[in-house]
Amino acid sequence: MGLKENIEAVKKEISTEEQFLESIIKGERFFKKHKKTIIAILIVALLSVLAYSVFDYIKKSKLEAANEAYVTLLQNPQDKEALQKLSDNNKRLYNFFLFAEALKEKNSEKLEKLAALKDDPIIADLALYQFNSMNARIAEESELLKGMALLQAGYKLLLENKIEEAKLKFAQIALNSPLKNIANSLEHYQGK
Repeated sequence: MGLKENIEAVKKEISTEEQFLESIIKGERFFKKHKKTIIAILIVALLSVLAYSVFDYIKKSKLEAANEAYVTLLQNPQDKEALQKLSDNNKRLYNFFLFAEALKEKNSEKLEKLAALKDDPIIADLALYQFNSMNARIAEESELLKGMALLQAGYKLLLENKIEEAKLKFAQIALNSPLKNIANSLEHYQGK
């Protein structure tokens, strides 16, 4: 019995080795058959990782440069080099800085220029609203702050005791606007 068991164990071991060799040969055949495709996929994957790393590095360096320029401008708003650096690296932060400076200086010319921005509609809308407020105009063409402008205009009319005109301004505020409740209260108490 011992010899039969040993022979069976050797047969099993040989068949396992055969299966292992057979799978290696199949793998080698598969690699040879699809070698170009596999190499192309590896190259594309490697280039993708490399491109992502480069773009990420550029993005981070631009962000750091913009932050440094912004900090410099907060300390010295007249620094032309930092202003240019901020403009080159982060246009939205640059527009925001110009907006903040225009508000500090109460410069309606700068606000008017910012109101004409096409690439930054939020700053343009805020600048338009502030420009119109400085010049005692109603900023009804403002998309984001139209309700606020109507509320202010209605309140001014209430102060002048022009209640019907104020009601018309308050009625133009959108029903889903959070300012509608304030407008209703002002209308009810007639600004008192």
